[in-house]
This record gives sequence, structure tokens and C-alpha cells, in this order.
Amino acid sequence: MYTYQTGNQTIDYKIEVVPNRTDITVQICDKEGVKVIIPRGLNENNVRSIIARKATWILKQLNGSQPAEEKPAAPKKEAVKKETAKKEAPKAAASAAKTGSFEEGDKFPYLGRQYRLNIVRGDVAKAEMTFRAKFIATVPESWNEQQTNEGIGQLLTAWYQGRAGEKFQEALKSVKKAADNAPESVKWDELGEEYATTQDNTIVLNWRLLTAPLATIEYVIASQFTNADELFEDAAERKQWLSDNTLNAF
Repeated sequence: MYTYQTGNQTIDYKIEVVPNRTDITVQICDKEGVKVIIPRGLNENNVRSIIARKATWILKQLNGSQPAEEKPAAPKKEAVKKETAKKEAPKAAASAAKTGSFEEGDKFPYLGRQYRLNIVRGDVAKAEMTFRAKFIATVPESWNEQQTNEGIGQLLTAWYQGRAGEKFQEALKSVKKAADNAPESVKWDELGEEYATTQDNTIVLNWRLLTAPLATIEYVIASQFTNADELFEDAAERKQWLSDNTLNAF
């Protein structure tokens, strides 16, 4: 049994791993309580992020004492495929963040490593996010729980997106050393669960790929214009992260 604390309420939940499953489902039952059904490969941090995002829905179901099942999340991709699709131009500013529940000590992935969140309340007019071996969110002392959660979600989104261009170009630079036909540049966008796509002959990456190691990002970039499995000797290791993790940064 696992526990997630949100405000003054506690959510107890069980995790059931189904090897051949590709989606994620949260169930609330009279006898078993909250149960999260996941594919093999997800870790406890992945599940905690799901519980955090669905906390409001879960508590509503628990307080109503009605058995319920959340609509399964979109299947997780097991391979990166080259696709051509029409999408809006990459965003230059942070898009609206999904509201989650953020607590002191929560961990968030960046370039394949986990970093803790430090929440500082102070006499400030505007919230800000800094990064010094950990995420430091400074928020107004007057903010309530909802304002804090929404604010931190927006700050994290802006922080990741603010580094997407630089880090993706860094990954592309490494790819160019291995592939002569690599593109000159890549862009980023809000792509949901999709790792990458090609738009008007330009590779567009999901900004959430910043949660993956640079080697994995390089693999995703290469897969959009060549056979990445043949390009990298360690291709299996590079793409393993894609099988073991989701793109949900928070």
C-alpha cells in the first residue's frame, strides 16, 4: 500500500503491474480502494505524478463513495516512428500547465536525473523558479494551496520550455557527428504523448523530452531522419528509457 498526501487529506493506493498493458488506469472500488493499473516499466515516481494530477478526481470519488474508473490514459509509445503532421508553430512562451499537487521534497526528472523541489514562501509579489542542483520555487506567502499548486505547475512548465531550444540543439550537435545528413536545427512544441514529429521538413520535439537523458534525445532526433538503431551502437540502451518512462514531467 502506498500513500500520497495532498493538503490535509491522504490518498492510500495500490499498484497493480500488468506486463502486456499499454495504458494507465486509476480505479476506485468499494473493497480495494484506489488502485493504479500500470504497464511494466513504470516506477513509483511515475505513479506518484499520476496520483498528483488526479488527486482532485480521486478525492471526489472517495468522498462520494462511488465505485469509479478513470478513462485510461493514452497508450505509451514503445518505439519512435517518423511521422508527418500539420501542427501549430512551436510556442515561444510557456503553455498553461496542468494543475497538480506539489509538495516540498517532490522529485522531478531533468535530462535523466531526478531533482528535488524546494518550496519557499516569502514576501514577494511574483513567483519565480530557480535551479541550483534542485528546483527552488519562491511563491508569495499569501498564496493558498490551489494558487501554489497552479503557480508551481506554471513555473515548472516555463522552466522546462525555456531550456528546450538550447538542450535540443546540444543533442542535435552530437547527432551531426554521427550522421552527415542530420538537419541544421530542430524545434520544440506541445506534442502531448508524442515524442517527435516532422512538420514542413523540420523536426519538432516534445519539450517534455527534457526529462530524458541526452543520449535518448539524440536517439529520438535521429529516428526522425534515419535508422537510429543502425546509427548508434548503443541504440538499445538509448531507447530503453522510452520504454521505462512516460513523458509526464509533473
